[in-house]
Amino acid sequence: MADALVGAAFSVVGNALAPLTDNLLKNWAASVMLGDNVRALELELLSVKAILEPAVGKEIDNSALKELLLRLQDLGYDADDVLDELDYFRIQDELDGSSDTVAGEHAKGCAHNLALHVRHTAKAAVGKLNCLPACCSPAAAGKHFCFPCSSRNPTNEPPKLRFSRVDTSKRMQQIVEQLRLVRQNVSSTIATIGSNNWRAVPNIAQSRPITISESIEPKLYGRELMMNNIIHDITKGKHSTELLTVIPIVGSGGIGKTTLAQHIYHSGQVQEHFSIKVWTCVSLNFTANKLIEEIEKYIPKVDGESSTATSAELIGQRLKNKRFLLVLDDIWDCSSEDEWKRLLVPFRKSQVQGNVIIVTTRFPAQAQIMIQTIDHSISLQGLEHKEFKELFLAIVFGDDQSIINDHKFLLETGNKIVGRLKGSPLAAKTVGRLLKTQLDLVHWTRVLESKEWEQKQGKDDIMPALKLSYDYLPSQLQRCFSYCALFPQDYKFQQEELINFWIGLEILHSSRGENKRVEDIGLSHLIQLVNHGFFEKEREKDGSGRYIIHDLLHKLAQNVSSHECLSIESSQVRSLQIPPSIRHLSISIDDTSVMGRLALKNCLEDFNTLDKRLTVEKLRSLMLFGKDHGFFVKVFGELFREAKALRVIFLSEVSYDIEALLQNFCDLVHLRYLRIQNAFLAQTRVPNKISRFYHMMVLDAKYCDIIDLPRDMSNNLVKLRHFLVQDDTTHSSIVEVGKLKSLQELRRFVVGKEGQGFELRQIGHLVELGGSLCIADLENVQAKEEADEAKLMQKSRLCKLTLCWKNGRSTNDSALEEHVLERLKPSSNLQKLSIVRHGGTACPSWLGMNLSIKTLESLRLEGVAWKAFPPIGELWLVNMPHEVIAGNIIPNKRFEKLRRLELVQLPSLKRWDVDAPCQLFPFMEVIVIMSCPELVELSFSHSACCPQEKVAYRNLFPRLSQLKIIGCRQLLSFPPVPWTADPCSIKIERTGSPCLHSLVCEQTYNSEYKLTVLGRNTPDSTFWNVLAFHNLTRLKEFDMKVCQPLPLHSLQMLSSLRTLNISCASNALPFEGDSHVEYQFPVEWLHISPWIGSGKELTELITYFPELSDLELQYCEKITGLGVMRGLQAMATSQPSPSANNKVDEAQLEQHQQDARTEQEIAALAEGLLLLPPQLKKLQIGICPELILLPNPLERGWLQGLSSLQWLDIHIPHKFLSSPISSCPPLFVEKKFSCPPFPNSLKRLNLQGTVDMETLDVSNLSSLATLSVHQCGNLRGEGLCSLITRGHLTKLWISDTPNFFDSETSRVDEQQLHSCSSKLQELRIDDVTGITATPFRRLLFSSLITLELNDDNVVERFTKEQEALLFVNSLQKICFGYCWKLQYLPAQLHRLPNLKILEIVSCKAIQMLPEGGLPSSLEELFIFDCPQIQLLPKDCLPSSLQKLVIRICPAIQSLPKVDDLPGSLRYLHVETGNVDLWRQCRKLIGSIPIVIV
Repeated sequence: MADALVGAAFSVVGNALAPLTDNLLKNWAASVMLGDNVRALELELLSVKAILEPAVGKEIDNSALKELLLRLQDLGYDADDVLDELDYFRIQDELDGSSDTVAGEHAKGCAHNLALHVRHTAKAAVGKLNCLPACCSPAAAGKHFCFPCSSRNPTNEPPKLRFSRVDTSKRMQQIVEQLRLVRQNVSSTIATIGSNNWRAVPNIAQSRPITISESIEPKLYGRELMMNNIIHDITKGKHSTELLTVIPIVGSGGIGKTTLAQHIYHSGQVQEHFSIKVWTCVSLNFTANKLIEEIEKYIPKVDGESSTATSAELIGQRLKNKRFLLVLDDIWDCSSEDEWKRLLVPFRKSQVQGNVIIVTTRFPAQAQIMIQTIDHSISLQGLEHKEFKELFLAIVFGDDQSIINDHKFLLETGNKIVGRLKGSPLAAKTVGRLLKTQLDLVHWTRVLESKEWEQKQGKDDIMPALKLSYDYLPSQLQRCFSYCALFPQDYKFQQEELINFWIGLEILHSSRGENKRVEDIGLSHLIQLVNHGFFEKEREKDGSGRYIIHDLLHKLAQNVSSHECLSIESSQVRSLQIPPSIRHLSISIDDTSVMGRLALKNCLEDFNTLDKRLTVEKLRSLMLFGKDHGFFVKVFGELFREAKALRVIFLSEVSYDIEALLQNFCDLVHLRYLRIQNAFLAQTRVPNKISRFYHMMVLDAKYCDIIDLPRDMSNNLVKLRHFLVQDDTTHSSIVEVGKLKSLQELRRFVVGKEGQGFELRQIGHLVELGGSLCIADLENVQAKEEADEAKLMQKSRLCKLTLCWKNGRSTNDSALEEHVLERLKPSSNLQKLSIVRHGGTACPSWLGMNLSIKTLESLRLEGVAWKAFPPIGELWLVNMPHEVIAGNIIPNKRFEKLRRLELVQLPSLKRWDVDAPCQLFPFMEVIVIMSCPELVELSFSHSACCPQEKVAYRNLFPRLSQLKIIGCRQLLSFPPVPWTADPCSIKIERTGSPCLHSLVCEQTYNSEYKLTVLGRNTPDSTFWNVLAFHNLTRLKEFDMKVCQPLPLHSLQMLSSLRTLNISCASNALPFEGDSHVEYQFPVEWLHISPWIGSGKELTELITYFPELSDLELQYCEKITGLGVMRGLQAMATSQPSPSANNKVDEAQLEQHQQDARTEQEIAALAEGLLLLPPQLKKLQIGICPELILLPNPLERGWLQGLSSLQWLDIHIPHKFLSSPISSCPPLFVEKKFSCPPFPNSLKRLNLQGTVDMETLDVSNLSSLATLSVHQCGNLRGEGLCSLITRGHLTKLWISDTPNFFDSETSRVDEQQLHSCSSKLQELRIDDVTGITATPFRRLLFSSLITLELNDDNVVERFTKEQEALLFVNSLQKICFGYCWKLQYLPAQLHRLPNLKILEIVSCKAIQMLPEGGLPSSLEELFIFDCPQIQLLPKDCLPSSLQKLVIRICPAIQSLPKVDDLPGSLRYLHVETGNVDLWRQCRKLIGSIPIVIV
């Protein structure tokens, strides 16, 4: 179709004429003897515009006309370029003050013009003679300008370009002749075709099918839950009691809106619930009156209807006593809210509850008009993968499972196709129709690789369905959307980024009669694109908004812009078809292109072929994406050497010098937009040549360094609108910034920074200034009148203003500073104000008595010593009577929207009183009070609206979300925090409180509410008065450090508390008799470090937490015994005593005596005994040196009572499992327990430093997955064989425990082990000799994936038997670490078929890698601190190697040559002091994707 080309050509011609709208360029052209050329070109362009204008918005299918329009568009671009170059040199002449620039030169007569002609002809000739090849720009011949010789430019300033009038005149004549010829052909072709053959675009109404309530889809896939929820809500739930509910269903074309509505409409519950049901397809024909007339036809008549009643009246009569459901399907254009309300009038007359209108639409903006009683519309996204796959298979194979079974070989390819369709049901139908025609792998693979479905144009295919929405957009929105095709799929746009990109493309134009900034036009376009569903707005965690384009809509953008925009993915370069009309190019480097040396080499060769297929000199946009695109800089530098028409350059993740990529950087006279984004940890500097880009409008250097801005920047970049920087101080370095009259934001300005060019009047010249502005060093203002020159009152778009005086200045003229501040009055639109270190004695009148910025949202006062303040309550000052303070109260003046208040370094502030803060600050969100050395009290009184203190504190600041009080050393009193029931970030520290060191309340990484209180270990009964516990009901985690005992009734208010951390010198909670019965807290995770109390006290504490599942104890010196509550506690409390009235025999007497002895022994242990709750799942104990695990006489076990325990970590309790004979009371010894100590529920066991243990029985731990034993002396493991063969053990880490595998009970018959198998996957050991001697050694290694041999200081080389045992075929990773005597790696290492990672760390004696080489499967090789290794033989490195790291190996002098390195090598990291090796590695940059030297 030619419709898009007509609009594109018309737009290009319009842009080309733009420089001629005023007489500046025309007069200058006349002065250089190019007036006739410009007039001829203008006339031809106007003729083209006249021919195209009637055809804009119409379409015709004519291939010849399409080709002519493409040629016309190309010539329009050429005309645009030549006129833009003329304007460039006009600006350059104007800046130079050349006599040629005077607009009136043309009036001096023919003689003068003839002289100019001769002069420019001579300049051209001399220029060609003087610019020898050694100093000539390679671009000179193509663009008709050149550099002067470098000898004539001794300074570092970039050379200026010379203008060639003669060559430019020839170019213009050629363009005019070609343009005239093509224009005549286009005109005659249009006349031949005739106007009757053109069709209006968009013709949406004819393109849309009329939908009916009956669905052609018998089953609803992936929306059942949504459908059932809607049906429930409208028949039984929240909407069933409303008189009328409107439910909009929103989604892109083909997403399933109509299908969902059809299934809801015909569900049994809906059919039964609603008396009247009407379905109507609206499409573009939304007129309230017409719709009412149509709907009225489908509502049954009732008796007594008036024959003269209107349709609306009839609907009201018929629905008066009936419940109805109305579906309005496929609404495109409900023009206004009033029109929608008009439609609803007759339907509101129903007197029955539960009436529902369901609306389906593509456009979110339409849904917003219609929402009535629900919070938001229902937005349909793509189906989830599982449901979408079911739909896909049903479309392709039908319901017959046997067909699917017969074609399982197709399913893998089918899954890949499904992944590309992004859950779109219509896309599934489009592709399904293609695939079902041929159920063979070749056809399916071809469809997958070619994405054939994206080209299908049937009425029921996905792309035509989406293009209808595009056709419906106004032309200016179409262009904005189509250029987004240049960005990668799933790119997240920032608002500012996207609008600036459109500005650079110069596609934002105001309507006739409008005088809007391009930024406002861009924002309006973006909002409309969101409202039309082309962008979705996502909210980031930091609160910022990002915009994304759905994958299929991104493909639509590529389709509609394919005649001029091209996006190249590095993996598809060779197969790409490149139209000659391409003007905008983006390249994305994906990871597969740099997976290895050969992959990189092949990709480089692919890009080298582009120069023959791509017309580079016509490119207007160049965009590079991908963190690895820096590897292609050399190729791209050659490819884009002739790209001199560039207007937009977008470079992401830059790690190179820009001029290495753009070798003709100075030649880019058309450049409007330059964005440079640094790669992580890379430093890229913007070249100083930027001052030569006179057309530059957007310079985005927010993510890179700018050093030494060119001093002529403000003189030259007269069109610059946006200069985005990483550091605000960069803005303060711009000399005479006032000359950048179009600049939209100046983040920092330093008065008098370098003398001339830094006066306040510079700000006054910036008439469009907005955003944020900081004016620093205001003490340099010499006269109060200078402040008037800033003209801040006129800066109505300024949002944030900071006025700053320097700290520690030697002189302070307070009167002058007071006058200066008074005259720096900002616009009443200002939102944020900061005044820093002002030396006056009072706030300015515009902030006080004559408050003019009432809508201010943020106020920061720092370092001011005023006696009168803005209306923020009563501020008592040191050495000033209260009468004076009261006199400063400003009646009927207040900030209406203040959200943030900061009081910082106010030296005289003594007290801040606020009466009824909930009324004075109803919107306050942030309060910051810092470094006020004399502040002693914050007092917020309770007004009549807050009669109760508790309620008053809760409503002090209803919206407060952040509070900081820091460095106020005298502050003793403030209301309990938090001051609101909603989660609030609080930081209070370095105050005058004698018992409180700090208080921090914040959200954790998983968005849970956490409070940390750090005390000073000073007894104080009022300690906890600082907290408003009733406002902490959402608290999830509480850290108590050096705190006084917390009252139980206060803790009980923390109803959401789940984690409690205690680090106190005294009991954190008071023990009050049976208080644990009265108080029960929902804590699940308890961490105590240290605990200075007894085990008995800790046991009492734990009884408060019946839901405790995770317990961690550190530094508990007084805990000497460990047991389980329902065992030992039962013994201590349930000993029977003999009845005095009964006789007892000798056996009974003996039993009673024994029980008495047991009770005495328990009592003796009671103080040090900690009893654990049986429901524990995780237990961690560290550095409890006296702790002993006690057996349980009642249950004949140790910790068997912890039947839910899954994780046990014991760290340095030396006696934990020591001999019961020496460490336990007699009773426990007599019981002679033989069962294992730990419950069989354990999944992870870690023992460290339990040196007194003799044996560890793990035979019962059938669930154990990880066993770690470190520094446990002579500990021997019992039951290891059983654990390995019958359990779930996958990780075993043993170190500094030499006898662990030397267990008598582990000596089993090896023949019995042949039928056994192991699940062990990871083994870490430090004793090769010991472990290879264990009887069940084969089981240990048979299934290993990871083997780490660390700290073995005995083994020098492996025996054949050891190699056979240790290095099994299943291994994928091997690490040799700190084996200082090891001289040789295993000789058979190269035979391991699955090894992927090999690490050799600090093996000081190893001299070489194995002679047999390394495994052919190896992907990563790390060699660290191996001083004896001298050589890496070229045959040693396998072809599969992807990553090679060599660090601190001084004997390695060189690597194999580049061609001998593995072709798959992607990452090379070498740290060396050897210069030759360093040089060799440097040369590999560009041959290997990632080289770090």
